[in-house]
Amino acid sequence: MNPYLHIENILTEEDIQFLRNACKEHFPRYRMPCYLLIDHLNAPTCTKIKRELESRLGEELYYLNDFYIFTDTSSKTNWHIDTELYTFERAVNAWILLSPEHIEDPLMFIDQAPISYGDSYHRLTVDQDRCLFANYSTGESLEQPTSAIQAKELHTPTIRVGDILAFDPKQFHKTGANAPKHAIALKFVMKGKQGFLSRNQVDPGLWPEVDTFNGLIAQSPTWENVIDGIRKKLANENDRKTLSAGFYPELFELYGRMIETL
Repeated sequence: MNPYLHIENILTEEDIQFLRNACKEHFPRYRMPCYLLIDHLNAPTCTKIKRELESRLGEELYYLNDFYIFTDTSSKTNWHIDTELYTFERAVNAWILLSPEHIEDPLMFIDQAPISYGDSYHRLTVDQDRCLFANYSTGESLEQPTSAIQAKELHTPTIRVGDILAFDPKQFHKTGANAPKHAIALKFVMKGKQGFLSRNQVDPGLWPEVDTFNGLIAQSPTWENVIDGIRKKLANENDRKTLSAGFYPELFELYGRMIETL
């Protein structure tokens, strides 16, 4: 993808409306904006997204989760990698715009961040003229001049409703905030040489979902059994909190209000 794949005009208005409706139906039930599609994986829209990605990437994908996001200048994310990648070796995100009709520069990436691909870094903090990469396993940080990081920023093209923007979530990325927008991102994992699980996992005391996903995979003979296990955990409030811990829970109230406007 190097660092992203832009698939243009592949989803119909019917597909987009299906995704919007899924957001509206799911949030009041679970009070969180993730796993919106877990009960609709065989719906035509979901199978189309998976099929289009598989045909371009040339390998089988396995649904892990999804996430509604709203961003503007008041609700924006910092540079980060996705927390599920403390558990899984490889993944791909499919970012889909729900509103408005088009948006410029919706995602940004750091090209060749000065850390190893397998290191346990999650967030990048920008403090005026310096940037700090924080290692969650060792407590160490790596400092870089802000100008050096800015020189490595990669920006995406204009994305329209109906497009899919696919990228590797193990790259440092953030959502642009120049204009308000609604989007949904689906995450799929892929098998590596040793299966699904990463060999560089962090202590689950830092990210409880590490234990959750490891346990589900250990006791599940098929991936469908893993998804069934997630469904069961979503029915339990404590498990639901663990599964949603990496999805900006401080913004859930805002997301709930914005979902109603779709």
